Amino acid sequence: MKRYSERSLLEFQKAFATEEGCAQHPQAMRWPEGFVCPHCGHPEAWYIRTRKLLDCKACRSKVSLTAGTIFHKTRTPLVKRYWLLYRMATDKVGVSISQIQRVLAIKDYKTAWLMAHKVRKAMADRDARYRLAGLIEMDDAFFGPRGTRRRRGSERKRTVLCAVSLYRDQRGEERPGFAHLRVVDDASAKSIEAFLDRLGCGVTTAEGQ
Repeated sequence: MKRYSERSLLEFQKAFATEEGCAQHPQAMRWPEGFVCPHCGHPEAWYIRTRKLLDCKACRSKVSLTAGTIFHKTRTPLVKRYWLLYRMATDKVGVSISQIQRVLAIKDYKTAWLMAHKVRKAMADRDARYRLAGLIEMDDAFFGPRGTRRRRGSERKRTVLCAVSLYRDQRGEERPGFAHLRVVDDASAKSIEAFLDRLGCGVTTAEGQ
């Protein structure tokens, strides 16, 4: 089940316009039914903006909102963190670290690079958990500079296998779902079977199919 919902640009801008608004998101993800102090069970707390902590009104225990997330121990405002997430999640051609640094007014390039690196790592870890199901279509492709060899591929190109799961929407139309890509040495049956086994598809193939 999805633990997130799609947002338009205006919806995102409204929800994550302030530090307090951004802090509500990890709090809602951690306590979907409302805050509960892990120490005493009290349902109310103050938010300490400068430290990104919740201060329990009963036992005064401090609870971090960012512990266990890519925001942990960050000194960069959450507003900038969330806008970086939005840009990287919605830009189909990729984002430039220098551009991100300029647009979000981040002083240090290394800080902007580390922020983007953590987002990419989190996205890669999430994608690695996806499993293809149902009808799966697979094909190979070649990427790289043009070589002297004709026909399929080139001695200077890399072989990439791509598998896509298909599903039918509410109208009964076939749509592509999750996709996995992997760089391999060749498109032989052995490479394809290893690729499918890695995806947990449990499918075998034969040379030439």
